[in-house]
Amino acid sequence: MKFVLAFNGSRGDVQPAIALGCELAGRGHDIVLAVPPNLTEFAAAAGLRVHGYGLDTGELLRSEVVSRDLRSANPVTRLHAVSEITLRGGRTMQQDLLDLTTDADAIIGGSAGQERAFNVALVRGIPYIPVHLCPIRRNGEVSLLTQFGIDRPRALARISWTILEQILWRATRSAEKTLAAEVGLTAVDAPVATRIGRQGVPEIQAYDAALFPGLAVEWGKRRPLVGFFDLAPQTRELMADGHSEDRLMDWLDAGPPPLYVGFGSMTVADPDGLVRAIASATEVLGLRVLLATGWGGLTYDGPDDRVLAVPTVDHHAVLPRCVGAVHHGGAGSTAASLRAGLPTLIYWLGADQPMWGRQIRRRGAGLGFPLAGIDARGFGSALETLLTPDHTRRAQALSEQLVTASAAVTAAATLVEHAVRPR
Repeated sequence: MKFVLAFNGSRGDVQPAIALGCELAGRGHDIVLAVPPNLTEFAAAAGLRVHGYGLDTGELLRSEVVSRDLRSANPVTRLHAVSEITLRGGRTMQQDLLDLTTDADAIIGGSAGQERAFNVALVRGIPYIPVHLCPIRRNGEVSLLTQFGIDRPRALARISWTILEQILWRATRSAEKTLAAEVGLTAVDAPVATRIGRQGVPEIQAYDAALFPGLAVEWGKRRPLVGFFDLAPQTRELMADGHSEDRLMDWLDAGPPPLYVGFGSMTVADPDGLVRAIASATEVLGLRVLLATGWGGLTYDGPDDRVLAVPTVDHHAVLPRCVGAVHHGGAGSTAASLRAGLPTLIYWLGADQPMWGRQIRRRGAGLGFPLAGIDARGFGSALETLLTPDHTRRAQALSEQLVTASAAVTAAATLVEHAVRPR
């Protein structure tokens, strides 16, 4: 069978698609991976057939519509930004996918850009199989109000999802109808979550039930929680980022386990101030720091080698050698630090990140705070709370409960095959 995997977003969105694509290719299927143009080289290193899809996400994240309008205090401005983003990349994404799916048996897609992938699947008369990296459908287990300090009851959690769904639908309805009409579709009568649900195809949840104990029961076979994806060892070796690991390994060997700090693709408002707060607080605590600079413009030019700054790290190889992890709370970073058994401190910016901060706090494996409030004093205090035997013990216990990456990807691939074969 031929599967087109269409995954928009940052590296954290694309890497799980590579893991699933490699598993399906290993089973003899024809795989085409569609990713943003700025990530085609990264994805192609895995040996899959890769095509550019939609917009350069690095440029989009740096644009004013994301960095300014989407973070505006004015809700009307934020909704206009959502609508603009929908139209800005929508036409390109739909056309790219139409070109790639002439003989496909199914489209597998991530959350970002799901509307485009679903439209093309309808045009082609094939299933659209969602892969979600965090809960994004209505449920009673997780509240969208977490970032405002409001947690469950379950009824309130469900209401928060319903309200968000309706707000986004109203903000993007006109754009969605325009984009659907351009490919010959007219029945855009409900939010995309409702229309996808009508297919009767499982919506694969690529994260672990150990962090959301109630979701597996609430959603059942409609949305199976298979576990966090990760690259197989052989794929990880193929995709080495190209910078030398020798200096990093020598630095790790030269002293006690460091604190890992990284904010992935996130763009922070004051990168220099953030690095100063990290360096100051960890110096007081006598901690070495491994700083992954990522896409956020973080740099360090301190007078000693207590802090080592590198572009990226192999989480699988490096995190088990650390004493704790500090990151933005992306699904991939959260999975990596928890799999390594590290007490984790999440400083979130938005989207699903507050949710991960809340879930690790619930499990006693870490803490979560908004990044906007970080300073050296608060950061130091949070680290003192985090790096205790109690948090370490609970993080290690949670690690032992997680589904292995290989088992998660295997389960997802089997669900994909079963969803398509009867058709």
